[in-house]
Amino acid sequence: MGKYCASLGVLKGPWDQVFAAFWQRYPNPYSKHVLTEDIVHREVTPDHKLLSRRLLTKTNRMPRWAERFFPANVAHSVYILEDSIVDPKNRTMTTFTWNINHARLMVGAE
Repeated sequence: MGKYCASLGVLKGPWDQVFAAFWQRYPNPYSKHVLTEDIVHREVTPDHKLLSRRLLTKTNRMPRWAERFFPANVAHSVYILEDSIVDPKNRTMTTFTWNINHARLMVGAE
């Protein structure tokens, strides 16, 4: 089981629509698995980049066979930490996400 996964995606479309869609994706009626979304920190850097850290709570639908290997609190919901860097000058957005529940569980297992 890996602890690190990387993915690169290029979304085709007008910058303002892609940027707006990213920030408006939660809450929405099609993502009922997302329970909460909280902004933990947000700032604009001297070079005009927007840095954000959000905490998301999602339901965790594990297969029944896997539930016996994880504590009860991990089996039902997970906390996701999301960092994003928006650079309007270069029209780029970089995001990093961490599954806090499973990361702690995996570190403790070593």
